[in-house]
Amino acid sequence: MNVLFVCTGNTCRSPMAEGLFRAINEAKHENHLALSAGLFTAPGAEPTPNAVKAVAADVDISEHRSRAVSPKFIDAADVVIGMTTDHKNVLLRQYPFDKDKIFTLGEWAGTNEEVEDPFGQDQSVYDACAAQIKQLLEKGWTKLEK
Repeated sequence: MNVLFVCTGNTCRSPMAEGLFRAINEAKHENHLALSAGLFTAPGAEPTPNAVKAVAADVDISEHRSRAVSPKFIDAADVVIGMTTDHKNVLLRQYPFDKDKIFTLGEWAGTNEEVEDPFGQDQSVYDACAAQIKQLLEKGWTKLEK
């Protein structure tokens, strides 16, 4: 299964989700693929240092570079996961024919939680965000096993 994670700038939440997904995938010896992109990016931007640190115990995302969502990424994905309802709504407006595969991470996990943007906040906020993302990924993983 190909999963695309989407946030705003592709420097915090979606790179953390992509990296954590890959770490879980490897630990479970699965062969799912993950990619992340942003709705409003500065292409090539590095992940924030706090995001790198927040997931460092599980995965190294320091080499990630931001990229914009594109039709090619949407087409290749089996599931497109935004971090918030706002991300989902933008994706639905831009890709209405793909509505059946666009969710928020909270929806996908069955909790309907929003993953709020930690950008510009201290490390504790990033750590909490990474922990939330990891928990939601683990809850939603059963959908990949069907």
